[in-house]
Amino acid sequence: MVVFFRRFLFPSLLCAWPTAFAQDADLETEDLDREIAAIEKELMEEISVWDYSTDLRIGGGYKENVTLSAFGEESSPFAAIGFDFVAIRIPLAEDGVEVTVFGALDERRYLGAESVDSEQSGLLNVSLEKSLSQHWKLKTDIRVIYIDEIFDASLTEDDIGTVQVVGKQISLEPALRRRLPADLWVEATPEVTRQYFAEPLDDYLEIGGRISLGVDYGFQSELLLYVETLRRDYDTRSQRDEIGFYMPDTDLSYDRPERGVEWAHYWDSSRRLRMRTRYSILENEDSGSGYFDYRRERISHSWRYRAAPWSVSATVRKATYEYDLQRSADFFNPRQRGDLSWDITVGYEYNDHLTFQLGYEQESINSNVPQDEYRYRIYTAGIDWGF
Repeated sequence: MVVFFRRFLFPSLLCAWPTAFAQDADLETEDLDREIAAIEKELMEEISVWDYSTDLRIGGGYKENVTLSAFGEESSPFAAIGFDFVAIRIPLAEDGVEVTVFGALDERRYLGAESVDSEQSGLLNVSLEKSLSQHWKLKTDIRVIYIDEIFDASLTEDDIGTVQVVGKQISLEPALRRRLPADLWVEATPEVTRQYFAEPLDDYLEIGGRISLGVDYGFQSELLLYVETLRRDYDTRSQRDEIGFYMPDTDLSYDRPERGVEWAHYWDSSRRLRMRTRYSILENEDSGSGYFDYRRERISHSWRYRAAPWSVSATVRKATYEYDLQRSADFFNPRQRGDLSWDITVGYEYNDHLTFQLGYEQESINSNVPQDEYRYRIYTAGIDWGF
């Protein structure tokens, strides 16, 4: 960046000086400084710096229980391919807009499963960030997600378990952040999401917002508390009574208040070792009898360590679900469910462009409703080529 200013911006200013003096030989020093500053600002507004990076991922592995089934497990080897793209625009002017574009495409093709041929997913996220003043910052995320994969719908549906679905999601999340003394900040984030699903799932519109209070410290570490509320309105789903029977000519919606804490801590100035912990409580409340009401507590804890050429990351997640009206298999107790998953990835950076990776992932679902229960394991090996 310094070289850029010396080679291009500084000579441009030099060329502007004779013109300024020719216009008025009696210009005062202050007037000249103001004119130079105006020229500099105009140039900086027109010039921006873009940085691009792309990654191609090729690999394969083996997945146990491809269909996430409680009774009829299928296991299969698979081949996988993925592509990531990142573009960042850094404005030279202080009041410019920073743009980050991230895209990802992934496909996993099963070689020995009868029920599932393949799974695909795609993501496009455009982030716009602008400083309004020394204390205020505006950020907007526009996100599009596509999935064609096995999906566990049993949490919010009582007659649909795991099924392969095709869906797409479009969301808008503007955020306004105010910096406070002592590295504190507060942020307000409205959220609008439109979800489209192929049958048997139903489309819905979700509207809400989040308020966060956080503190930055250490080596870009962060601790924050948040409260959030979302309302989900389904297009065609009907309410259920206390026993679970459909109620004709009714509309179903969920209110989903949530509160939680997130903590990301870097242990050294080079940021080689990072720890991240998240904990949240969500209350799902339906608009009818309360048949779909449940309470979810979720916690995740992850570590990441990078010391060239090696990198290691691991995450453990646990979630519990307690339903108010839905019953267990014996009908004497309310429905309960516990999800436990963990994964680990080891990477070796062969050079600046080529990285080898090994991974393992496992999730186990335990419930007092037998059809909710399943377990899967995934073993992966791959190559990441950055160019």
